[in-house]
Amino acid sequence: MNENMNENMNSLELFAGCGGLSYGFNKEGFNLIGCNELDPSIASTYKHNYKNSNVIVGDITIPEIKNKIYKLFENIKCDIILGGPPCVAYSMAGFRNSRDPRGQLFKDFVEIVEKLNPKVFVMENVKGILSMMHDKPKLNKEEQKIANKYYKLEEKKLKYVSEKKVEKDENKIKDLNKKINKIKKDIKKMNDDLPKFRMKVTELIKNSFFELGYNVNMKLLNAANFGVPQKRERVIFIGIRNDIDKEITYPEETHNEKGDKNKKKWVSVKESIKDLEDLKEDVEFNQIYTKHKPDIINKIKNTNIGESLNKKYKEAYFKCYPDKPSNTVKENHGGVFLHYKKNRVMTPRELARLQSFPDDFIFKGSKSNILIQIGNAVPCKLSESLAKEIKKIFS
Repeated sequence: MNENMNENMNSLELFAGCGGLSYGFNKEGFNLIGCNELDPSIASTYKHNYKNSNVIVGDITIPEIKNKIYKLFENIKCDIILGGPPCVAYSMAGFRNSRDPRGQLFKDFVEIVEKLNPKVFVMENVKGILSMMHDKPKLNKEEQKIANKYYKLEEKKLKYVSEKKVEKDENKIKDLNKKINKIKKDIKKMNDDLPKFRMKVTELIKNSFFELGYNVNMKLLNAANFGVPQKRERVIFIGIRNDIDKEITYPEETHNEKGDKNKKKWVSVKESIKDLEDLKEDVEFNQIYTKHKPDIINKIKNTNIGESLNKKYKEAYFKCYPDKPSNTVKENHGGVFLHYKKNRVMTPRELARLQSFPDDFIFKGSKSNILIQIGNAVPCKLSESLAKEIKKIFS
């Protein structure tokens, strides 16, 4: 079957967030029929920037919410489904609980793809997904027994790690460290047993779509290679229905670190935010300044570029290199990047620039909520590159 995109494709975005992934597809002429987002305050940003799209707010695991999504496509075809199932359980940062239900939400994405049967889907996730393992779909009794033993150790470790975080007594902390180290050794002893009940998450995801009749590829993309002033690596899954005679391709990189091999040079932090450094506070524009105490300002002054204000952290309060793309933008509970020149943290608008959001994209909600939205978003220039490639595939 040979499908040409004679008219703009109807799209649905799941786990939409503020709409970073939708941005490029909207710009490239795809019809944003609707989206789903769990958090009402985050959904308000999507509604503000995509006024013609239907925003369904609520938990995607609830049948009532899924039915609302399906109703959007009662009289029209769903051509493309976009989305990034929450990546908490896949993240390389912090403790990774392989049975965290938030790491299972890709199953809801799969379920909706099965129901709506789009021509193509685009699913993004963090780099950590490449090394993450999950239970095989079916386990026999012996495999289940080994799995249960392993997960009991994981749960104990998580319990002790959580207790350690709030414990003040040094002796108790030492005791908890001993327990954690012992469990780590016990877990390590089970390494040879892992293939008996586990498989790579990426294979599990691909197999799920293969069973639905989709050809699927995945590729790790660095946003900096597409003109984003940020080194942000994301795994992009593209699936095309196997009755459609189209080859899966990925966008060609436009930038590289040195600007050689017929590519442009990576966009730097300074290039992207220099004009904002002396701008007066403008809440409506999301140029919101953090009021630092004098001792914090002094610490910022004494923090070198390429270092963090707090030596315990590598990413929170990191002072960015002005002449390079930033590290991955994260919400970090307010502990965002330090400005390379000014004695303050970056504003939400500056961070949005690092995510390549245009200035007319306005974020709604409290400052802390806006930081979450920006930190979780797909960079706009990366989504543009993906949208152009999908258009090219279906042209």
